[in-house]
Amino acid sequence: MHRISARLGGAITASLGVVLTALLTHHAYTFRHLPLHTGLEAAPLAASLSVVVAGVVIARGGIVSEPFVGRTLLWMAAGIVAIGGMNTWIVAEVHLLVPVDGWYDPVREFLSVVPFGVLLGLIVGIYDAGRLDQQRDIRRLNRINETLRITTQELVDKTNRDALEQAVCDRLTESAPYDAVWMGRYDPDATVVTPSASAGFDDGYIESFEVTTDETELGKGPGGRAIKTREPQWVSSVYADPTMEPWWDVLEDQDVESLAVIPITHGETIYGFFSIYADRPNVFDAREREVLSELGDSVGHAIASIEARERLARRERELARQNERLEEFAGVVSHDLRSPLNVAEGYLDLARESGDDAHFDRVEAALVRMNDLIDDLLALARQGEAVDEVEPVPLRDVVERAWSTAGTPAATLRIADDLGVVACDRSRLRQLLENLFRNAITHAANEDDAADLTVTVGRLDEGFYVADDGSGVPAGERERVFDIGYTTADGGTGFGLNIVRQIADAHGWSVTLTTSEGGGARFEFDGVEMREST
Repeated sequence: MHRISARLGGAITASLGVVLTALLTHHAYTFRHLPLHTGLEAAPLAASLSVVVAGVVIARGGIVSEPFVGRTLLWMAAGIVAIGGMNTWIVAEVHLLVPVDGWYDPVREFLSVVPFGVLLGLIVGIYDAGRLDQQRDIRRLNRINETLRITTQELVDKTNRDALEQAVCDRLTESAPYDAVWMGRYDPDATVVTPSASAGFDDGYIESFEVTTDETELGKGPGGRAIKTREPQWVSSVYADPTMEPWWDVLEDQDVESLAVIPITHGETIYGFFSIYADRPNVFDAREREVLSELGDSVGHAIASIEARERLARRERELARQNERLEEFAGVVSHDLRSPLNVAEGYLDLARESGDDAHFDRVEAALVRMNDLIDDLLALARQGEAVDEVEPVPLRDVVERAWSTAGTPAATLRIADDLGVVACDRSRLRQLLENLFRNAITHAANEDDAADLTVTVGRLDEGFYVADDGSGVPAGERERVFDIGYTTADGGTGFGLNIVRQIADAHGWSVTLTTSEGGGARFEFDGVEMREST
């Protein structure tokens, strides 16, 4: 039988009781000259009135759970058939054995027992509904516990937030009453909730769904309320909730009747929410709500743990880089700085003995070399640190400023096209470009063709490049040029390109050395967050 609402089932029951009461009252009035018969009608009348009262109680949601109202009506019909048929058979048998003219009326006899049949069926129906209710509660409790157990295991196993959110959606949709689940991440700066994982939806549905946390209509729904109040929101019937109107069309396409929105929190932080959809109303009872609320807290704890592990991993990687730089610095200090220091000391002794100014010139050159090494060492110490804050910077502006300090009138800077805007640390990007410009000019000067050098800066799909038309770098040497201390230029420190790679890594960019169209070196930077110039 199609599910019958409590209101309709109660109305049917009460109407049946009213009809029986009216018919029995009519019969009692018709046979009022027979006191004994009138007295016998009192019990059926009382039973009929009891049916009316029971119908009113059912209509108000009492006695019988709504899923079993139709089943109870069937039990009432069975009671009518059983009691009515039995009474008819007994009375007919008695009449055959003891014929009495004038007192036997089959209709009246049948009506007199119908209220008892209805009451009997109602009592059996109530017992049956209670038994089924209990079985349903046990199944629901087992399902809830199993869902919570499996989902909790996913929380323990997952070490990535994306995987965690998708796993929660998958596990919840495997639970019988839930048809679809989606999870959204809250961005307090943008006051929006962006879908991050889903299960059970048609393709493209989530992309069409928009939830905000402002005071617009899109922010006054259960999603916006869950974020602002940090409390779960339960919608027993989406079409009875006026705040759901902006989404009625898309929810109708998905056959959604009820939903729940559970905020994901940890301490003072709210990460977002997960929203559960069902294709029938009134799905979320008290126990269900308690478990889902606890699940929201558990997901929040898990996300906080993942973020803590990621911060620890980043810190460990940073410490490893610092230790690596310390080892590099130790090698530089022990070798590269000591070498010009020994030169300076040697020529200083010769200068004292001979007084020749040429020796002092060599001392000065050694000290300049040491100063360059120290400057690059300090740059390495700073550039290895991760970039925590970036700003939108017009790349052309930084290129021109870097060329003003690192370029030379003997070389030419060419900007190939609109370079756009790059998200970066402005000062560190400038140093990256200065080092690339100096590297190109220094190697061109060593080869006596600096006057013919052209350095080009252009844009890539996800980054930019710096190229020159010098002699280039042999394929076998292209990885080594980024190693600390590697140089082929006279007077080079071997730190410039290593600093370039450190700055790129700190931004999360990748750098690749290839050959330019003019046969020189071309440094390509990918993974750069860029947008068009305004």
